[in-house]
Amino acid sequence: MRLPIPRLITFDVTGTLLMTKLEQHYVEAAASHGLDRIDVPRIANAFKTNFKRLEHEHPIFGKSTGLGWQNWWRSLVHEVFRDQDRAICSEKLDKIADSLIECYSTSRCWHKYPGTAELLESLSRRRPRVVLGVISNFDERLEAVLDDARIRSYFSFVITSYGLGVEKPSPAIFQEALRLSSIDLDEAIRPDEAIHIGDRVDNDYLGARSANWNAILINREDDPIDEKVVDPRDVFRHFDDLKTHFDSLLTRNAAYGR
Repeated sequence: MRLPIPRLITFDVTGTLLMTKLEQHYVEAAASHGLDRIDVPRIANAFKTNFKRLEHEHPIFGKSTGLGWQNWWRSLVHEVFRDQDRAICSEKLDKIADSLIECYSTSRCWHKYPGTAELLESLSRRRPRVVLGVISNFDERLEAVLDDARIRSYFSFVITSYGLGVEKPSPAIFQEALRLSSIDLDEAIRPDEAIHIGDRVDNDYLGARSANWNAILINREDDPIDEKVVDPRDVFRHFDDLKTHFDSLLTRNAAYGR
């Protein structure tokens, strides 16, 4: 049975389109403000632990509790470096946090994965047209980040959890993408005509599937996958392979017409 022709393809950002060298950028920001005795291996662990805690205490980067995304990130940076030294003064930590907030608003702290531009360029040239969009658990900086990374122009819309007030894996964020893309095409798009691409099983793959979308999981590290949860045919390690997949799928389906 032939699947419907994809008419909407959305992407996650962090870990899917863009990567960051977390430890490097945090160490550089600290050093620029005179904090140069850093235990680098502890940076990532402290970041992960405190990110999860803040997610729980102040969901959607602080929007749900009124903290706001800037103070949310300042709180995270403070805790990451206080894990190194509890005596670091708040004034210095504020300066480090502000440097990181500014850096993470640009492509200086974000880097495209290999094949990103080539995949987006190929999909954007498809006829009949496929709508491209972004669905990301991100704050208000995402538009600027994508623009500075020179990939914003490929997308008809960018949905952030902070802007919408709903985050993946909620079906509501995927429903908003269908609404926006249907307006763009001036024609309704069904859930089974949409594909979401991301690197997380919970937020991306299962989130999309719960909204009755198709889904693709990017698994660059070749981590073990539970085949009872994720169809192995939906898993790709590299964008080069994914581009080949779409070239075949869209060319073959286009021959049949809609």
